[in-house]
Amino acid sequence: MVGAGFFADIQLEAWASVHGGGIVGIYDQDFQKAQHIAHKYGIEVYSSFDDMLASVKPHFIDICTPPDSHSYYARLAADASLPILCQKPLSTTLKEGRELVQYCKERRVPLMINENWRWQAWYREIKKLIDAKALGEVYTAYFSMRPGDGWGSNPYAMQPYFKKMEKFLLFETGVHYIDTFRYLFGEMESVYCRTRTINPVIKGEDFAIAQFHFDNGVTVIYDANRTTYKEHERSLTYGCMTIEGTGGSLRLQEDGRLFYTARGGTEQEHTYPIPANGWKGGSTIATQQHFIDGLAGKCAFETSGEDYLITFETVFACYESASSNKAVSLLPRPVTTSPVINHSQ
Repeated sequence: MVGAGFFADIQLEAWASVHGGGIVGIYDQDFQKAQHIAHKYGIEVYSSFDDMLASVKPHFIDICTPPDSHSYYARLAADASLPILCQKPLSTTLKEGRELVQYCKERRVPLMINENWRWQAWYREIKKLIDAKALGEVYTAYFSMRPGDGWGSNPYAMQPYFKKMEKFLLFETGVHYIDTFRYLFGEMESVYCRTRTINPVIKGEDFAIAQFHFDNGVTVIYDANRTTYKEHERSLTYGCMTIEGTGGSLRLQEDGRLFYTARGGTEQEHTYPIPANGWKGGSTIATQQHFIDGLAGKCAFETSGEDYLITFETVFACYESASSNKAVSLLPRPVTTSPVINHSQ
C-alpha cells in the first residue's frame, strides 16, 4: 500500500476481511506515520516505494494517497506491470486522468478506482429494488447531503488538506454520488450545476446543487453542502435520499434504513441486512473483495479506469456548468471496455 493517511486505516481494517488478497507492506513519505499504522496492522514499513517493491514483490498495489500523487504512483505500478487499486479521484485534472487510463491500457495493466460509495449496503439494496421494478418506472430522485463537518476555523480536522483544495466538494465528495447515481439510474446526458464557498477559511466550494438528466428520462437533484449544522456530524449515509417512480417511492434515512411506499399504500420499512463490519455498511470490504475477484477473473471491475472516466468527466462538467451558468451536455461519452483479465496465477 502507498499512503498512510486517514483512509489507509479504514482500508487496512477492511483488507483483514477480504478473501484471496491482503496488504503486507506500506510506504508513505511520512515514515513515522507509516510506522504507526504498520505496527497497528502487523505489516512491514518501507522508506521508499522502490524498496517496498523489491522486498515485497507484490501482486498488486493499493494507492491511498491524496489526489495529486495518484497518477505518479499509478504509473510506477504500471511500469512494474502491477494491477492497481487507486483511490478516487483519478487525478487532479481531466487531461491527466485520461492519460493515466490510456497509460495503463497500453501496458495491459488492470486499473480499478477504489470507489466504495456504490458498495454501501443501502445502495446495493436500492439497486435490487429498482431492478425488480418495485418502484415501477423511476423518474426522479433527490439527495440532500449534509455531513455537517465543514464549519468553523478548523474544519475537516481529520483530512486537513481538504481546506487547500481549489476544487473541493464536487471533486472530493460529489464524485462519490455521481458514480452512485450512474450505478443506480444509468448514464447521464446533461448536467446543470451551481456552486459557492460558504466557509471562508477554505479555498474550494463547499456548496453545490446539481441537476442531472439521464438517457432514460430520470432527473436527479444532488443538493449538497458541508456547512449546515448537524447535531451528529458525518452520519452513516451523509444525508437523506428519496426516489420516486410510477409504482411507488423509496426513502433512505441517515442511518441506512429504507422505507418503501407502494402506490396507493402506506409507508413501510423495507428491512435488509446491513453488515456490522467495515466502513459504512461494509463498503470497503465489498469494494476490495471485488478488486481481488476481478484479478482472479471472476468478474469485470465495476469501476475500471475506463468506466470511471465517465464519472470523472461528469465532475468537470459540473464545474463547467457552474462557471458558465449553463447546462452542459455529457454526450458523446467515452467508449469503455472492462475485460476480465486473469491475474490470479
